Amino acid sequence: MWFVFLAAGLLLVTITGLYARRRLATALAELGVRARRIRIVRWAVGWLLFGFPILVFVTIFASRLLDTATLPRFDGMWASWLLAVPFVWAVLVVLQATPWLVAIDLAYLIVRRRKGLPAAVVRKRSAAERCRCPASRLRAIATLGVLGVFAIYTPVRIAVERDALRVRHHVLGASSAPPLRIAFVADVQQDVHTDGDRAREVYALVNAAKPDLVLSGGDWINTGPDAIEAAAEAAATLHSRLGTYSVRGDHEHFAYVDRDRSVAEIERAMRAHGIAMLNNEVKRFEHHGKQITIVFLNYNYIHRTDRETIAALVASVQDADYKIAVTHQLDEALVAQLEDKVDLVLAGHTHGGQVNPVVGLVHVSLARLETPYVDGRYQRGRTTILVTAGIGTSIVPIRYASPGSVEILDLAL
Repeated sequence: MWFVFLAAGLLLVTITGLYARRRLATALAELGVRARRIRIVRWAVGWLLFGFPILVFVTIFASRLLDTATLPRFDGMWASWLLAVPFVWAVLVVLQATPWLVAIDLAYLIVRRRKGLPAAVVRKRSAAERCRCPASRLRAIATLGVLGVFAIYTPVRIAVERDALRVRHHVLGASSAPPLRIAFVADVQQDVHTDGDRAREVYALVNAAKPDLVLSGGDWINTGPDAIEAAAEAAATLHSRLGTYSVRGDHEHFAYVDRDRSVAEIERAMRAHGIAMLNNEVKRFEHHGKQITIVFLNYNYIHRTDRETIAALVASVQDADYKIAVTHQLDEALVAQLEDKVDLVLAGHTHGGQVNPVVGLVHVSLARLETPYVDGRYQRGRTTILVTAGIGTSIVPIRYASPGSVEILDLAL
């Protein structure tokens, strides 16, 4: 399914990008900017919008022809800040500005019709004549104003919220017995941007809550094998009475082209540092005479556990006093299988959207195109769902209107 979203996204960027570039060039011409400078602007916008994805596709194609062990990566410090970040900035400016640019064009058409100026007449006017036209000049100023506002607001918002992290506390149940405290983390995606120092800072906040048990939704690394050992060493600093247990995320498969090798190396490193990564397995814990069972599901883009296996795992824990399912990814199909059969579902994957553009006047999470369970707490029947926004980033080292989170749960059984 991810490639469908990728194709749709690239098509949207192409259409809106070409439209915004044309509107920008027209606005500059209407304000009297010289044709040579306008051509430079058009080429610069074209490179910002289309240069990076073309480069990625070409290098991936070349690597597959050469049968390399790893895919080309653009998540290093230089590649990210010189290529990926400018690309995302340009795309966000275009996507956010396009609805406003369309509204400006519609208003301009209405004014022009009221003045009785046919489109052919307007097109035949010289740049100097359009400069003297109040409606054209006003449209040009409004166009540059909209693009300018988003060009400034977007990086400022990203900079202000950089490394923002919410530690959210949830109380489930109402027993007078001491609660079982669980810390849930996911999507650390350790790399040169979310490095070992940052991971340890987050884990120190988790440890400060004194959890009895630490659970993870996976994605300990971003891409490539470089961070495997470092991620395991950082994860080893998580402390709890009952240990740390994790499912596999998508990115556990992205260290090498050989996905089995990726998973094997990550699981071996984690195991060596006391972190158990479980694949469609069940763990049982006792707490003040109550039995808590946890189903660790292998459910992500790379691997979808079949319905029969999920049903068997869930059926095997029905004798427990409290039943938990941990998964990396969560969609309606999986929720339908878990609703009213487990008490709690813990998931990650979405990053809270990670990049949530402004549509009109409000930020909208693009992750809602994939799942209604984007960030926070939901209720389906008697099943509580908690989705964490995670810690790190994917593809580009920024979060936009999407602060990270870790979850602290007190189960009063």
